[in-house]
Amino acid sequence: MKPILRILAIFLLLFLGFGGIYGALMLISDPSGGKFEWSLNLLNGTPFNSFLIPGIVLLIANGLLPIFVATITGLKKSYAHTLILLQGVIVIIWLSIQLVLNPDFFLPVTHYPSYSIGILLMIIGLKLHK
Repeated sequence: MKPILRILAIFLLLFLGFGGIYGALMLISDPSGGKFEWSLNLLNGTPFNSFLIPGIVLLIANGLLPIFVATITGLKKSYAHTLILLQGVIVIIWLSIQLVLNPDFFLPVTHYPSYSIGILLMIIGLKLHK
């Protein structure tokens, strides 16, 4: 069972990581949100006036970090389960902060799968710990 969970975790982490990198680079290269056809009005009620800082945070938290965690998991390090769990928590926190700052930012096509990935990573992290 554990090898299957590790493989699933690696798949989810890489999916999350590469998606995060793609999204972050789009936001960093065009902080107006134009590449996603987003209006800067989505940032109303937030401390941001462009998507640059959210793009940088996205790059680190949900781009590079999940790829690092996937690597640690692939190397079968004893603490991988903790990092998998923490990455799931980071995804949930990231999404929740987005929606607390601006509920109009809810995008079912990205939020539902991302919340699901976060929850699955937390479950896998807990299962691998046992």
